[in-house]
Amino acid sequence: SDRYQREIEEILRQAGEATPPVAPSPKKLGFRRLVWTHVKQSLAGKPWSLTPGRAMVAAVLLLLAALVLNSVGVGPVAIVAFAGLILFIVAYGMFFIRPPKARKRWRGQVIEEESSGSWWDRFRPRR
Repeated sequence: SDRYQREIEEILRQAGEATPPVAPSPKKLGFRRLVWTHVKQSLAGKPWSLTPGRAMVAAVLLLLAALVLNSVGVGPVAIVAFAGLILFIVAYGMFFIRPPKARKRWRGQVIEEESSGSWWDRFRPRR
């Protein structure tokens, strides 16, 4: 079983952005801790890469900022809320448009070649 564990860890290291899931403690997680765990997993990975999780977090922060600005009565609330909504829609679309970055491997050998198609090929159904 140690060999399989080492292979899994090696695959996760080669994937780059993939991080091992955070195992919950045996006790029941509170709401705040659960939210913090999901935010931490969304922000994990390369520091300057734009991932759908990071875009979602930024959109939620913009929407919360608009809510706070609205309650205080300061600033351009509609612009911040609209930007948050647009960013949320874009982030949701990124989940479906962005292709997987890791190449499929089995024991260190590539098992599927990358296609050199255009972005339009991702939308067309494969036959």
